[in-house]
Amino acid sequence: MGIHRDDFSGCIISSVVPLITTRIEDAVRDILGVDSIIVGPGVKTGLNICIDDPSTLGADLVCACVAANASHKPPMIVISMGTATVWCVIDQHGNMIGCPIAPGLSISLEALTKNTALLQGVNFTAPASVIGKNTDKSIRAGVVWGTVCMIDGMIDKIEKELGQECHVIATGGLAKTIISHCEHKIELQENLILNGLCRIYEKNKKG
Repeated sequence: MGIHRDDFSGCIISSVVPLITTRIEDAVRDILGVDSIIVGPGVKTGLNICIDDPSTLGADLVCACVAANASHKPPMIVISMGTATVWCVIDQHGNMIGCPIAPGLSISLEALTKNTALLQGVNFTAPASVIGKNTDKSIRAGVVWGTVCMIDGMIDKIEKELGQECHVIATGGLAKTIISHCEHKIELQENLILNGLCRIYEKNKKG
């Protein structure tokens, strides 16, 4: 690819698995000869996290909120759709004030189909009808359209509690599959976390 290890001057890591974080950090140091910035307590992000224990907010969510604040005017709802579905709520001042968390689409489907041979092989394509006429369509209707309704419903609840309409951004591997069916206008930003990582790196790099 024409990239030499001497071309690397730094590294930043966002991880929620401490054991893996340490291994990646060691590998980067051994292979590239650079120390990594680990997104977490003590790292400058510019994000004011107003929850009971700010250190418990996942590094990926921190990155997503940093990027959202840099590119849009709050208030905002930043939806991360991966292993879990998370709604990060950013108030009108740019403060991250909380985040409801629900099982992600994959976990929900796995829980439903685990150890049940007749329910295997279901995909995430939304059926045309919410009223399923066979097992496959019934499961897809419940899982996909159920997630769509949950996304829209949570946005309604959050905006009602804030007393304000919010700009809504979605990211994560399953976001594209779901938000096209939502009634709310939701902006897809597939690289939101990477953009946040880049901004945090620039704030913390030495020299």
